[in-house]
Amino acid sequence: MPVKHALTRRTRSHWEPDFLFRSALFEPLQPLAHRIGTGASGWPELADYQTWLDQSVGPLRSQGGAPIRFVEQAPKPTRVDDGYEPRIYLKGEVQTRTENWHDFFQVLVWCSFPRTKLAVNARHYEAIARRTATRPEHSQRTPIENALTQFDECGGVVLASDPSLLELVRDFRWKDLFWGRRDSVKRHMRCLIFGHALYEKALTPYPGMTAHCVLLTVENALFARPWPIQLAYVDRKLHESFQSPPSIQTPQDLAPFPLLGYPGWAPENQQQTYYDNTDYFRPGRRRAALARTSHGTDRKN
Repeated sequence: MPVKHALTRRTRSHWEPDFLFRSALFEPLQPLAHRIGTGASGWPELADYQTWLDQSVGPLRSQGGAPIRFVEQAPKPTRVDDGYEPRIYLKGEVQTRTENWHDFFQVLVWCSFPRTKLAVNARHYEAIARRTATRPEHSQRTPIENALTQFDECGGVVLASDPSLLELVRDFRWKDLFWGRRDSVKRHMRCLIFGHALYEKALTPYPGMTAHCVLLTVENALFARPWPIQLAYVDRKLHESFQSPPSIQTPQDLAPFPLLGYPGWAPENQQQTYYDNTDYFRPGRRRAALARTSHGTDRKN
């Protein structure tokens, strides 16, 4: 699903403390509102980011054993081990720019989905290490690296207590899903954004915004639970998806989901004709890969 507007033209640079409550797209991050301080008048500092993480999840270590810390961004690395993902895995250092929405949302995702972030980083480090073991100069990323990057930047998870709704997602039957089954979607389906680039885009949402998702079948009771419980459940399930060996191997293992089709997430989608835009609500692709990334109902939620 093509994105028709360059992110650089739509990115805000000034601090807007009320962003969390402008759109349902930010709902997964709202439990952090009391830490962020929505009345704050200026951008947080690196020390604030570290405090949020420590208070949200406690001491956190990379799967390489290093304590996770937010540090200033370094110049372009000259060694593989100094790259962004290897540095997190080996040293626990998450390079972070201040006064920058992209990196700000990266911090919030670390606070909200810590286990998933650790698993994605570990798989990324392993893939980079394999690719560069014999050819350090080889820069072309492998399919699993592309999948991990896509999920990290623009990923999400679609939860449904009615498996037939997930079938419509796999079949790219968007109008049937969002209009024909509209009431069922509101009652039995939820999409949570994971990717920090998507959260940045959500500051100024536009048709074209698409999450690349893991699909999960859940008990309907989960949707009535408080957000922290829902997030912990999703974090656990996504962590399992990205553990070694991961069920996500290529970008095709992720299901595209046009976010502004979800009922109420765009003013225009109150009209049936909104879903006739096939540039956004595009028809299908093969289903086999998506089937590998779907999980059965977890009775423990």
